Parts: sequence; structure tokens; C-alpha cells
Amino acid sequence: MSARLIVGTAWAFTATLCVVSAVAHITGLRLNLSASAPAGLWRVVVVDSTIRRGDLVEVCAPILPVTLAMRQRGALPPGDCPADLAPLLKPVAAVAGDQVRVKAGKLVSVNGLSLAGSAAAANMPNWPDGLYTLPHGAVWLTSSYSVSSFDSRYFGPVPLTHIRGRAVPLIVAGDVSHMLAWEDDHD
Repeated sequence: MSARLIVGTAWAFTATLCVVSAVAHITGLRLNLSASAPAGLWRVVVVDSTIRRGDLVEVCAPILPVTLAMRQRGALPPGDCPADLAPLLKPVAAVAGDQVRVKAGKLVSVNGLSLAGSAAAANMPNWPDGLYTLPHGAVWLTSSYSVSSFDSRYFGPVPLTHIRGRAVPLIVAGDVSHMLAWEDDHD
């Protein structure tokens, strides 16, 4: 094979990959490879009504020192959110008016119910301890799917304006119902 044919084939492949990626993104298709949600193909659709507790959403993380530190450590991939961050797939654990209790080393609770797997990692700066009533226009995102999920236990409440759409699993490996799970015994 000649060098010219190899270069031409590589350019054609790259161009095709770029077009396919652009079309997939425009149509809402997302490939999740993170541990915070079941791996696989998801579709992000426009939010057509109020965001509710339990909804799965695509969201841009708030730009805070902890978020930027995670990006620098390579824990958050690059993407098209502010600060060159990839959007996150997260379940909505609390909405406006809900009470969220945060205590270092303990499970986060919403309205007195503990979220499974939601204790912040000891080596990470978590959201300050306290009891918070979520204001209008904000949600609390915590994934029970992975104890190492990067979510509101670290960056706090998220403005609704950061939500890019509702996430719908298409072909995933894992149980989506485990993304938001409640503990039987409460703190």
C-alpha cells in the first residue's frame, strides 16, 4: 500500500468519524463510559416539563475549585460544557423545597431518607456540612450507582440552567434503577 493511499484513507476515516459524531451529538445520542451511570448508549431529549426527583439528566457541572481540580487530575474528561468539561449523567435526588442534609463521612439524606452510596470520599473536599433547603431553580444530583460518582456531594446544588436535557437509556449495560437508591435505615 502506498503512503498516499494510507494518508487518504486515514483522512477519509477521520472525516467520517467527525461527521458521525456531530450527527450523533445533534440528535442527542451520547456514549457513557463513566462509572456513575450504566455504560452504553443514551439519548438526551429536551426537558418538556418540570424536573422531578428521580429524573435522569445530562448536566454541566458547576465550575468550582473542586470541579477544576477533578478536571486537572483527569477524572473528568474534556467536553463541550464550560471549562472544557464533558457533561455528566446524573439522577435528580432533590428538587426545590426538599431538605438535603450533608455530613462528612455520612450518607447524604433528602427529606430524612438516606441516599445509598452517597457518603463523600475521605480524600475529597465535600460540600459543607449542614441542612439545606433547595431554592427554586436548583436541584441536588447524587448517583447511587457508584460510590465514586462526582456529584452534588462535592459541588452542591446545581442550577436548573445547567441541565441540558433528560437522559434516556437506549442500550446500556447495568441497571438504571440503581442510579438513585434509598437506604432502609436512616441517619
